[in-house]
Amino acid sequence: MAKHTKTITRFAVISVAMSLSSCMLGPDFKSVDMPMPSAFRGASATTESLADLPWWKVFKNRDLQNLLTETYNNNRNLLATIARVEQARHQITIDQAPMFPWINFGGNASKGKNYNSGNMYPSGNTTNSPAGGQATVSWELDIWGKTRRMTESARAEYFASEEGQRNLMLSLLKQVADSYLQLLELDEQVQITKASIASYSESLRLFNEQLLGGVGDKLQIASAEAALAASQAQLPALESQIASLENSISVLAGRAPGPVKRSGSLREIAFSVKVPTGLPAYILCRRPDIRQSEQKLRSANAQIGVAIANYFPSISLTGAGGGVSADLSKLSNNSFKSGWGVTGNLTGPIFQAGKLVATERAAREAFNAAKNDYEQTVLSALSEVSTTLIQRDKLRSITSSQERAVQAYQTAVNLSLEKYKEGLSTYIDVLYAQQNLFPAQNKLATYYYQQASTLVVLYTALGGGWNMSAKQMSAGPPNN
Repeated sequence: MAKHTKTITRFAVISVAMSLSSCMLGPDFKSVDMPMPSAFRGASATTESLADLPWWKVFKNRDLQNLLTETYNNNRNLLATIARVEQARHQITIDQAPMFPWINFGGNASKGKNYNSGNMYPSGNTTNSPAGGQATVSWELDIWGKTRRMTESARAEYFASEEGQRNLMLSLLKQVADSYLQLLELDEQVQITKASIASYSESLRLFNEQLLGGVGDKLQIASAEAALAASQAQLPALESQIASLENSISVLAGRAPGPVKRSGSLREIAFSVKVPTGLPAYILCRRPDIRQSEQKLRSANAQIGVAIANYFPSISLTGAGGGVSADLSKLSNNSFKSGWGVTGNLTGPIFQAGKLVATERAAREAFNAAKNDYEQTVLSALSEVSTTLIQRDKLRSITSSQERAVQAYQTAVNLSLEKYKEGLSTYIDVLYAQQNLFPAQNKLATYYYQQASTLVVLYTALGGGWNMSAKQMSAGPPNN
């Protein structure tokens, strides 16, 4: 029995050697050569990039850091994606398994009169109890590289799923950080609205007192009432937006809807970090969606080899070794007889109604589609970065102008109040100045939000945190 086992083992080793030395049909993968500009539009060329920093060094607000860490550890979509990454990893083993010998075992035993192994036959009315057992080694030679191409495709899909996880993490960062900034904007607008309500209430009180004193003007009262009512209507609308946004953020963070702790100011976040962009070519190796698209392209390329290998015959070898006894009760009396065998099989297509040709053509078209998807992803990435850089530059100028406008409106309110106190003007001048100031303050808050938001967009668009593992990104700041 040992001799036969050695024969089967030798057969398996020879089979593996034959498979590994065989060819691989289909094209080998080559990276797509895309022409890249020397610098992003709207920025000068530099080797430094905002994407080189971990996210907590870009977004230094402590409450935002805690929120992002919570999201990375509890977001259900991310947890589901992580599970799919593991699923893709196991698929490599599944597709790679045929490259190795498969060893199986089996045995049987029976007892009966004129009966053996499930069949009736005359045996002189004697009762028999035959038994047998065997081990088999089967192997399909990967001469054409079909299994290796399938493994190559599965491995690429696994890497693509890993990049998909990183891409989702950046997407979550973008959603959570941007929503957090919107909350800060709404908070500022609530404070501005409350100040306007207080101011318009005071104006209305003064105008009513003047009317009771016989020197009032009903037009002034109507103007003050309209301004007050408009401000009062804005407050519940803002509070509703805040509650809705807090609920959305809570769900992203993997918890029930509720309030979101926050601190800091938009202006502080908007101008807290220098924004070097790096060279455009770096975006190819740093953005996870581009790397994911490239792995999809690699997988599609390997599938062409699988389709081509289907044209050729499959060669499989099977070896078996074991023993059989006519009577299970006599195994110890040298009634156990050994046996072994080796079988080769050759199967191949002759006519399949065009299926093989169509499969190859479909695989090639799938590759062409993946190639165009990859190129479109690269172009979209370049456009996103360039557009955001220009927006950030223009917003800097817009925000500066709006700050001057708010200062001027505030000066107008102060001067009108002084004149009113000195009896040189009516309070209606103060009201008109306030009606210019409060909308300008709200607009400035919006510009601060937009300026801060470009920081979020740029960090994610440049592939922020590309040099960290997904585990490091999820862990957050070292002192967290």
